[in-house]
Amino acid sequence: MFGKKACKGPVYQVTWVTDQLGVGQAPMSHPQLDAIRAQGIDAILNLCGEFCDLHDIEADAGFEVHYLPLEDEEAPGLIELEKALEWLDEAIYLGKKVLIHCRHGIGRTGTVLNSYLLRRGLGHKLAGKALKKLRSKPANFVQWRTVRKYGKKSGQLTVREPSLEFKRLVDLSPFFNDYNEVVERVEEFVGEQGAGHACGLDHDQCCHTPVRLSLAEAVHISHRINIELTNEKRIEVIERAVETAQAERKTASAIGTEGESSEYCLSEAGAVCPLLEEGVCMLFSHRPIQCRVFGHDQSMDGELWSSLLTPALEKISSEIWFAYTGSLASCLPLFSLPDVVSGKFMETIFKLMMEQGLDS
Repeated sequence: MFGKKACKGPVYQVTWVTDQLGVGQAPMSHPQLDAIRAQGIDAILNLCGEFCDLHDIEADAGFEVHYLPLEDEEAPGLIELEKALEWLDEAIYLGKKVLIHCRHGIGRTGTVLNSYLLRRGLGHKLAGKALKKLRSKPANFVQWRTVRKYGKKSGQLTVREPSLEFKRLVDLSPFFNDYNEVVERVEEFVGEQGAGHACGLDHDQCCHTPVRLSLAEAVHISHRINIELTNEKRIEVIERAVETAQAERKTASAIGTEGESSEYCLSEAGAVCPLLEEGVCMLFSHRPIQCRVFGHDQSMDGELWSSLLTPALEKISSEIWFAYTGSLASCLPLFSLPDVVSGKFMETIFKLMMEQGLDS
């Protein structure tokens, strides 16, 4: 559709509806795609029926894309609209920033956006007020009728106050900043040991080793999975993680090391790290510290872990626990990487909360 030598064209400016949801016209150059990414967009809801390859170009550029092709001045069917809004809801809930666009960012974009406002419980009056300042709004009778029909189907939310935003009780960014400082120190150490030995990129040896994570790493990696992977990829790795976790538990039980740090190889269990794809870690930039120091930490006889990593990770984990529960942590467990990828590690957290009487 457009190549790398396309003219730069006008600068692309996302019109933000909320901190996580923006609208605009169809990007017509790679610099415009770069500009969209620079403004923080992770995912795109593409409504352009006239540009049948644009959604593939957007996906190739690294965006998660949901494609709902609509002809100009048309409106989606209610079933297709509901699927698109479910995707949009999930993407925003997972912390992604989403752009909705059609060719000009007006009628089709406004129709889907208006329907999303209704889905979030704003009702026609509040939705109309939110759209008043935007170019994006239903532009003809067909589009208005679809919005009205969707409004009757979705009904009014009565359980909670209507809101465009997902309220997050805990701001994890300070803890992630502290964790990233630890990662930077690890990278400095590993860099001193020589290049060409990065597990998950240069080789996959650590991907055959059971990985155990502190709460700080578990929460961070779970967050990055939600942000970095598309819906389809996330489902794939979750399914692989469930299989790997089952194989791990079976092998650990057989050799009598279940629940402990074991030395067996995952290949003995017929498994591999669920984040490994074609020999490369899908989250290489955000891979666990155990993978970053694989093959290096032995040179310091474990001093790296005892003097730096374990104390730092325990401190951040305890702070995250307190932020979530308002209670001081006693002894937080480690979590297997497959359980973190699948989300099963949350069961352990909830169980620990119940044991400490923090479930009310």
